[in-house]
Amino acid sequence: MRKKLVTLLLTTAVCLNILSGCGSKPVQEENEPTVQEENKPAVQEENLSAEGVIESEVDTNITAELNIWSSGEELQRFVEGFNKIYPNITVNITVIPNKEFLSKLTPVLSGGKDVPDIFTGESDYVKYLVNAGVWDDLTGEPYQAANQLDDIWDYVKDVGTDDEGAVRALSWQTTPGSVIYRRDLAEKVLGVSDPKEVAAYLSDYDKMMETAGIFKDNNIAMFGSWEDVMLMVLSDRSKPWVVDGKLVIDPKMEEFLDIVKEIYEKGYDLNVSEWDPEWIAGVEGDEVFCYVLPTWGYSFMVKANAVNTMGKWGLCEGPNPYINGGTWLGIYKDSPNKEAAWAFLEYVTLNSEALQEYAVTYGEYVGCKTADDALAQGEGEENLAGQNLYKFYNQVMAKNPNVTITEYDGQINTAYKNAAKAYATGKVTKEEAIQQFKEDVATAYPDLVIK
Repeated sequence: MRKKLVTLLLTTAVCLNILSGCGSKPVQEENEPTVQEENKPAVQEENLSAEGVIESEVDTNITAELNIWSSGEELQRFVEGFNKIYPNITVNITVIPNKEFLSKLTPVLSGGKDVPDIFTGESDYVKYLVNAGVWDDLTGEPYQAANQLDDIWDYVKDVGTDDEGAVRALSWQTTPGSVIYRRDLAEKVLGVSDPKEVAAYLSDYDKMMETAGIFKDNNIAMFGSWEDVMLMVLSDRSKPWVVDGKLVIDPKMEEFLDIVKEIYEKGYDLNVSEWDPEWIAGVEGDEVFCYVLPTWGYSFMVKANAVNTMGKWGLCEGPNPYINGGTWLGIYKDSPNKEAAWAFLEYVTLNSEALQEYAVTYGEYVGCKTADDALAQGEGEENLAGQNLYKFYNQVMAKNPNVTITEYDGQINTAYKNAAKAYATGKVTKEEAIQQFKEDVATAYPDLVIK
């Protein structure tokens, strides 16, 4: 098992040029991991408190030193509140850029030494870790998480569950998507700005493209990038990329190639990639109508860059509900600090009060249903002209967007983007693009059956 795991992880680490944190967040560029000790937050922001969250049955006297590897800085934000409950647990968090994460994790898992007590896994490769057996089953001893999982969105549980039904990873977040649009531009071009009225212009993909033409006639690009649209189409499939060891190209993905070509040829986007400077700068100009992104895209990109456009944004639904991305964490099966590790993981993923405060502080949509329900009763966001993002995302989650994550998605998604771009720009025919995609997948994953 260990040899197989190491081979799998090495293959993945080599194949994935840039693994997407929480879907597609930009990765850090440091060459080495940075260790952040307790009470030294990775961001210059207030950490969470723990008021009102201590329960009588909690053993707050656990003494341990936890080592955690994470591909992002978010976990550090929980440490101060956690230490108010567990003052004798020292939490050391090592942040490793996502593109380097597997290449650094693989050797320590292979040797079985210096493995962190807790480590994270991004959506592009988390299923590798879930099925490899390197994380403990959280429903077994000594964790007994089963009676708390009803308060977690199914997406979080499903992705963190292995093929045998064991829950091995959870997340503090979940990532439903939306069309993040400019209310003022909608009013100018369409004569409406309310989310439900705007959604009527995006009710299916044909209607969405027709609307893109209307905006183009007004010298406004419909999308920041066609790559955004792929995040939505992935949830419109009935089948994932791989089923029973065979590559599957869902008909929706073939239709997507034609959508990309139309966007490119008719100038319906900025003709840039996600995270390009021009893509980000579009938030502040009047040249882009919308971004098709999950929760992380709103929090970390649109809201973070809206200054002149603050208060001009809205969230509405597109042709289909979708969900994309996320970060999971699990406990190493041979950790000597399982009790302390569970205390931290439980606090981060299952403590409704802590997650509510985290969500309010950082604007994230969390994986705990009672936390999201409570926040849906509150005031709306200034940047969304008073719209409550938790109420909106709760409605998306209630529609059960298709979850099609597999352990192969990172490289396969990248290969399909490359094929789509080659077809859109006229370098290859549609048939040639699909054939090149199959060849790229075969190179990355030679064990898959590809017809």
